[in-house]
Amino acid sequence: MSGANPGLGYEATPPFSAPLRFFLTAPLFGIVAGLVLIGDSGLLASRWTPGTLAVVHLFAVGFLLQIMLGALIQIMPVVAGAALPAPLLTARLTHVGLSLGAAGLAAGLGFGLPDVLIGAAALLGLSILGFLSCAAFAIIRAPKSSMASHTPRDLRLSLTGLALAVALGFSIALGLAGGGGLPLPFPTQVNLHAGWALLGWAGILLAAVSWVVVPMFQITPAYPVALTRYWAPAILGLLCAWSMLSVTGFDQTAIVLALALIAAVVCFAGITLRQQARTRRSTPDASFRAFRLAMVALIAGAALLIFPQFSDAERWPVLAGILILHGGLGGATSAMLYKIVPFLAWLHLTQAKIKAPNVKKLLPDARAKAQLRMHVLALAALLAAALAPALGPLAGLALIVEFGWLLLNMLHVVRMWRANAPTPQRAVTPA
Repeated sequence: MSGANPGLGYEATPPFSAPLRFFLTAPLFGIVAGLVLIGDSGLLASRWTPGTLAVVHLFAVGFLLQIMLGALIQIMPVVAGAALPAPLLTARLTHVGLSLGAAGLAAGLGFGLPDVLIGAAALLGLSILGFLSCAAFAIIRAPKSSMASHTPRDLRLSLTGLALAVALGFSIALGLAGGGGLPLPFPTQVNLHAGWALLGWAGILLAAVSWVVVPMFQITPAYPVALTRYWAPAILGLLCAWSMLSVTGFDQTAIVLALALIAAVVCFAGITLRQQARTRRSTPDASFRAFRLAMVALIAGAALLIFPQFSDAERWPVLAGILILHGGLGGATSAMLYKIVPFLAWLHLTQAKIKAPNVKKLLPDARAKAQLRMHVLALAALLAAALAPALGPLAGLALIVEFGWLLLNMLHVVRMWRANAPTPQRAVTPA
């Protein structure tokens, strides 16, 4: 495998099973989200229905957060030199708490069970707090990074966004269960939670990883220095200012900052599309095309977020949420999985002094291409169901097929890894 970036510390990579357990569990939550959609045909009529809240958190916490924390366990030591203490134990405890917490959170929201909701929120909070504590310890111990990119710094900034998103989410759970929470209007708390979760955490993390992964795997020029230097700090600063204005009631000024945040997202996605247009690849593969579609979905979703600033119509935030969560973040995450998981399998085989198969043999592009086509169909079905709620079951079925297919493709890589690994590693249970 050529393309292993010599500026990265591959010798610090954790055991394969540490991140892999997250990657194999995440698609299961996408499948459950599909089942919920089949069971409630009118679910996508509003962002406030219990079923919608359940599906959103099955996807945002069960799928996206699951993959992102798994990726951080792998990326932090390699990119930032920040090796988590006892990475396998940290991964196991975080994975169990996150999986049980995501399931409980969806059940508590979907069925209106206050005790389950509070218990799940507490479990999630403790699990993520434990992970953040380990990450902070690793960052403090890490040597100063020699990387030219700002990825290590932006990884740290994304963890700040995650901490604030979790704190706001726990406050909302307390309020829904009648146990207190912040003395703010419920819609304000929800908007703050969504802003910090989607942009302060997931958005900054996506950008931080893209600074390295897009040039490395997609063979593009490096991102502009000004973008990598200022984008994440600007997002964090704008989010802080927007939050303070929203809390203190300066709604009109807060709208201006919200529009600035939307423009920043469009800027990142647009420049990524420009970088991809300058790729040195002769034939873009499935992952490349999926990441490109994800950037288009992010731009479309961000554009639709303009309408809720001036209109109370329910369809705008639902359509924007589908484009951003499933089309943008979900599409980019799946595209990266198709590069990262086979590469990790290859890397661990190579480090074990084994002549590893080419990455394309570990996961043939045809398998990824077929599943990613299903992702496009599922996105279209979700958008259609938001406009015609009776199509909800069709969208649910599409999600089940999409995420079931993704899981099968990840398991194919694991089977190939085990088939080529030394005998002791073949018995390792990665999940």
